[in-house]
Amino acid sequence: MNRLLLLATGGTIAGSADDSATLNDYTAGVLGGDALLAAVPQLQNLATISVEQVANVDSADLLFEHWRALVERIRDAFAADPELAGVVITHGTNTLEETAWLLQLLIDDPRPVVLVGAMRPATALSADGPLNLYQAIQVAVSSAARCQGVLVVMDGQIHGAKAVTKIATQGVSAFASPDSGPLGWVDDAGVHLPSAEAGRPKPLAQIQLPNDWPWVTIVYGCVEPSGDWISALLGAGVQGLVFTGTGAGQLSERERSALRAWDRLLPLMLRSNRCGSGPVYGDADQAQFGLLPASGLNPQKARILLLLALIAGLDQQGLASLCEAA
Repeated sequence: MNRLLLLATGGTIAGSADDSATLNDYTAGVLGGDALLAAVPQLQNLATISVEQVANVDSADLLFEHWRALVERIRDAFAADPELAGVVITHGTNTLEETAWLLQLLIDDPRPVVLVGAMRPATALSADGPLNLYQAIQVAVSSAARCQGVLVVMDGQIHGAKAVTKIATQGVSAFASPDSGPLGWVDDAGVHLPSAEAGRPKPLAQIQLPNDWPWVTIVYGCVEPSGDWISALLGAGVQGLVFTGTGAGQLSERERSALRAWDRLLPLMLRSNRCGSGPVYGDADQAQFGLLPASGLNPQKARILLLLALIAGLDQQGLASLCEAA
């Protein structure tokens, strides 16, 4: 029997409401990981599962310390048990894609790490959590999932950590990979994934996460944005900026003027876009400020890359190389 580690962090999959017909007014992170397993007795046929409760929160309230705990526990578990088949993480959907991407950058092991959540609380009629959890564990113990990187399993689809994002506030099909589509799917016939390609190098996989993380924030592009906001952030000592530019990552003249007016060293900065799909390429006009393109990363994932680059002590050239390799 496969051995599997389940790390529970809360979220809607562990949520509870007063009435089974209630889908929106509920409390996330009520049930523990043991209760989630007990609700799906069929899991006993898939693996011997150890459960650890890392947190029990709405994922909007997830903290850097939770991220550090997840990374350290997964690294330790893989190092201590060569026979461990994989790790499954139950997680709230609001920031699930961010945790998946962080782990993709920091965990260097061929065994699967699978994140799973739910769009309906555990108490709801037709709750999606139990089947999502069952299918996530199907994937985690499958040989087809080895060397695929960190995966997200929702509504029968298997997504890669880099491309996946939450695209809807309601409905069980709330996750998609806009530019590439899902990697595969899982159903009662098994796990359907293409053969894994050779793994890319993970230059950040050995860094140790600190107690105090750098200050990196996201600036959202819109009509007539405030350049004063950028000036205030720079004056307050922000260590990194991610611009959610309009179109293909474009900054307005007001935003460029605020950067141009800053007479000291600018922090590391990345350009993403607010469109939800499509890459951001290099631009000579933006490059004069040291603005690097985040390629296909959405703003929240670009922020994670920038956070880790700062923790690793990378300069602008190192960040550029990291963006190309990510």
